[in-house]
Amino acid sequence: MNDSQSSADDISTSQADQSLPYTDVEIENMTSEDARAGKFLTSMLVCTFCYTIVVGGYVIYWSLN
Repeated sequence: MNDSQSSADDISTSQADQSLPYTDVEIENMTSEDARAGKFLTSMLVCTFCYTIVVGGYVIYWSLN
């Protein structure tokens, strides 16, 4: 039972010793780029959805006349 506890402690210690491969400045830049990309993708999805609704409405109007 002590072996499993010591191996779990070794794993958590080795994970804590590892540093991130990026600096704080790089992480901050990636965060802002990810946020900008998310906003862009959201606006693209909203525009595509609105376009689909408008075109669908026009096709319904056109087919009923």
